[in-house]
Amino acid sequence: MTHKSTSLLFCACAAALALLSYSAQAASRTPTVNELAPEMSPEMAKSVCAPAFPLWATPASGAEEVSKAARAFAAAGAKTALDLARRMNVVIESGNIADVPIFTLTPKELSGQKADKIVYYLHGGGYVLGHGVAGTAEAVQLAGREGWKVICVDYRMAPEYPFPAAIEDAFAVYRELVKEHGANNIAVFGTSTGGAMTLILALQAHEAKVAMPAALIAGTPWTDMGRIGDTYYTNDGIDNVLHSYDGLLKAAVKTYAGSEDLKNPLISPVYAKDEALCEFPSTLLISGTRDLFLSNTVRMQRRLLLNEIDVDLIVYESMSHAQYYINPAARETGEHYSFLNAFLERVLLKK
Repeated sequence: MTHKSTSLLFCACAAALALLSYSAQAASRTPTVNELAPEMSPEMAKSVCAPAFPLWATPASGAEEVSKAARAFAAAGAKTALDLARRMNVVIESGNIADVPIFTLTPKELSGQKADKIVYYLHGGGYVLGHGVAGTAEAVQLAGREGWKVICVDYRMAPEYPFPAAIEDAFAVYRELVKEHGANNIAVFGTSTGGAMTLILALQAHEAKVAMPAALIAGTPWTDMGRIGDTYYTNDGIDNVLHSYDGLLKAAVKTYAGSEDLKNPLISPVYAKDEALCEFPSTLLISGTRDLFLSNTVRMQRRLLLNEIDVDLIVYESMSHAQYYINPAARETGEHYSFLNAFLERVLLKK
C-alpha cells in the first residue's frame, strides 16, 4: 500500500470516527427550554427539561432496598393523591372486591350518562411501587376532571408477592365487576405497569372465557420486560422519569419476574398469540417521544393492527415516561384527560 493510499485510509477512518462521535453526542443531547416546540406550555417545559427522577434513576441492590423505596413512595404518593382529591372534589372510599382491597373514586358531579359506567384502574409502579392510596393519583384526575366513577385495585406487589400475584388480584376484581355491572359498561385503564396489566387482563379474559371489557386504555405499557426495543437504548438517559433500564426498573424485573420467562405473555403482553389479540376491544395506547417505553407501545400497536383491532395511538411531543399526567398544573395534562374522555365517551357512551 502506498503512502498516499495509507493517508487516505487514515483520513477516512478519522472522518468515520468523528461522525460516530458526533452522532453519539447528538443522540444523547436533549433540547433546552428555548429549543422546545413553541406551543408547549411553560409548566410542561419545566417538567420535560427537569433533572431525572432520582427514584427510578437509582439502582436497587436487592429486595430490601426495593421495599424501602416502596414505603417511601407510598407515604409521599398518598399525600399527593389525597391533596389532588380534595382540590378536585373527588371522594375516595376504601373497600374490598373478591377479597382484594380497592378504592372507589366518585366525582362531585356524576352525570346520568356516566352513572352506570365503571373505569377500572390499574396503577403503575413496576410491580413494586404504588401501595394503598398512593396508587390512585392518576385515576383521581380522571374522576375529577372528566366526571367518571373509577375503581382502583390495590393489588399485591413484589418483592413480597412476585408474579403472578398482581395480575391474579386485578383479574379477580374484574370478574366481580363484570358480574355486577356487565363487561359492556367497563373500560380498563392503566399506565406503565398498569398499562401492561390492562393488556394482560384482556389476555386473562380470553383464556378464562370471561367477557372482554368495552375498551382498554394502556398508557406507555410495559409490554416487554426484557430490554428489547429501540427506545430502551435511544432514550436511555433521555427519559427523565424512568431514566434507564439499569436503575430501579432492572431491580423491579428481578423481584417481580424472578426466573420466569420474560417472554411469557402474562409478563410481556407484546408476545401474546394472535388468537387472543384478535378478540381485544377498542384500545387506546399512549406514549411520548422521549419515553423509554415508546418502543414497547408502538410494538404493541403493530400487533393489534395486524389483528385488525380498533387501536388509537397518541405520542406526545418531548414527553418522557407518563409525563402526560404527572404535572397537574400543565395545560397539556388537561388536554390529555380530555382525549381520554373523548375515547371513553365514544366506546362506553357510543357518542
